[in-house]
Amino acid sequence: QSQYRTFKLLFGEYPPHSSLNYTWASKLYAKTIFSSSYTKKAKIILLQQGNENVGKWITEQVDIVESYRKAFGQDPTERATLGILCDSDNTKESATSYIDYIEVFQ
Repeated sequence: QSQYRTFKLLFGEYPPHSSLNYTWASKLYAKTIFSSSYTKKAKIILLQQGNENVGKWITEQVDIVESYRKAFGQDPTERATLGILCDSDNTKESATSYIDYIEVFQ
């Protein structure tokens, strides 16, 4: 808790409590939920694996609350922020993503 208070003093707001990262992995894995190698407060959830669907338009629908419960074993906080990213720097590969429509509902 002292880290959270210090962060708020320095930056004017609390740091993120936790994060879910929905990912398309180029490799195949036996499990679909991982802790980030940087922090246990970030969970990686694999939606797609391998290259079978590369070049195809894929529609994904996720239940963020249920994903959070599976990843962290508890209910999520009441407020959340949504970020959309395309990142491949750790794998030394490249990626291009297109997003058509995002709908968030309760």
